Amino acid sequence: SFFADDSGLANGILANFGIAPIAWHVDALASHVAIAVMINFKWLGNTALILLAGMQAISRDYYEAASIDGAGPVRQFFSITIPQLRPTLIFVILTMTIGGLQIFAEPKLYDFQGRGGPSGQWLTLPLYIYNLGWTQLDFGLASAASWLLFVLIAIFGLLNLLVSTRISNDGRAAR
Repeated sequence: SFFADDSGLANGILANFGIAPIAWHVDALASHVAIAVMINFKWLGNTALILLAGMQAISRDYYEAASIDGAGPVRQFFSITIPQLRPTLIFVILTMTIGGLQIFAEPKLYDFQGRGGPSGQWLTLPLYIYNLGWTQLDFGLASAASWLLFVLIAIFGLLNLLVSTRISNDGRAAR
């Protein structure tokens, strides 16, 4: 494993620079960084493709008109690209937020016992639900926690619906 405490590649690289090994599975900050790196590596390609598709859908006419008007690349980015990407950005933020609420595999694989670390520092709601149901055999509490997760995801979905309806087709806020 890349983030193994004793034989991991990350600690091997750090040792080449004379840095002491990091206890990736014990230290709270280090474990959060390790899990965040795994999750970001997993989602980076999908998110990049969605944003690339959104950027390719922006008409080149806007950029040509802006360059004729004397707008530089930075001005074009903030005045054309970001407003035109607003619906795509909202979609990406929503899917990443819902995905963040559903994180299970990375913490489970990072700690084979599935306890969320020595002090529960990376215990996510899905992992907690799993522990309630399959470790403690408390299916009633696991069911209630699952409903809580469903309600949280539904709230984020409704917030996205409200924000999306406020944005017109051309990327500006509706009046």
